[in-house]
Amino acid sequence: MSGDRENESVFDLLQHRILTHYQEARMILDGKMPPPRTAIVYPTYVCNQNCVWCEYREENEHLRTVMPDDKFRALMRELRELGVAGTEFCGGGEPTLHPILADVIRESKANGMSIGLLTNGTKCCDELGEALVDCASYVRVGFDGACAETVERVKRPKHPDVTFDAVCANIREMIALRDARGAGVRISMKVVLDSSNYDELEDCVRLALDLGVDSIQFKAARLCETELDAAQTAEVERRLAAIRAQNLAIPVVGGVEKLNMATKCWLTPLQIMIDPLGDVFLCCYYIHRRESHRIGNAFEQPLHDIWYSERHWEAIRNIHPPECNNLDCRFVRYNAIMTKLLVETDGQFEFI
Repeated sequence: MSGDRENESVFDLLQHRILTHYQEARMILDGKMPPPRTAIVYPTYVCNQNCVWCEYREENEHLRTVMPDDKFRALMRELRELGVAGTEFCGGGEPTLHPILADVIRESKANGMSIGLLTNGTKCCDELGEALVDCASYVRVGFDGACAETVERVKRPKHPDVTFDAVCANIREMIALRDARGAGVRISMKVVLDSSNYDELEDCVRLALDLGVDSIQFKAARLCETELDAAQTAEVERRLAAIRAQNLAIPVVGGVEKLNMATKCWLTPLQIMIDPLGDVFLCCYYIHRRESHRIGNAFEQPLHDIWYSERHWEAIRNIHPPECNNLDCRFVRYNAIMTKLLVETDGQFEFI
């Protein structure tokens, strides 16, 4: 398969796997709450970096919360009982700073849960690195630059051991271990672009090829002083198109063009989101609307009761699209696809 066909195939898979949620989407339209298939869990509001575009700086500086070990394990049990099939650990903070994350990953896999991780990669080594290789479906590592100087300027590490070279070494070691064990985890790079690092776009792709990762994804920093302007956005999109035309060995996905929600999001029940305090939100983009998107606390009441509550439906009804458009959300495309097929037209899903 040629490189451009691989890129197209992966891109289509990422965008159109929403169609596998047809039954759940149908339930939502019929006024019935489906069980969530995916959970987004923030194990910490603690980070060893201080990225220039971070939305959680206040939480990381003032809350500095780590989910208690017993509550973390209990939460994972409740998520399985609720019907969750896959959990992504990310944050808020840096999830790999949670002391029992490796154990939770192994326990979750043993209990039939698929696991994904978004991380800065600084702690993906030793016991945790092995757990990820053995048990995770994917590990996506944020680089945000192609060299140590840029990464240090953008990500602003808080500790001297949190280095660009260490992250590169961790990725190489995980890939080598994966290949040696014949594991299936997909290890990829994520690059958040702003006006301070977009000139390294091509260098980031070369780094990805050198490290041997499975793909590289680009996104735009939002709501920060260094956000790309219109001219820079157009330039990045042009350069990404040129890169994809080279038929590279790995998929180059994502982009920086702003996509806005035209109608109210109605697919949030496909996933559940919990932060280190146990607060349950409609989605992971709650930071600017914490009260309206919060539907309960998993440490104070059963998760089942929160999920099937009237408060949950009320929060969905009160979603305000302009607030959704502050950031880039994959549900923009998901809503467009499912609204076209289930609301605006007859998708004829009763037929093969």
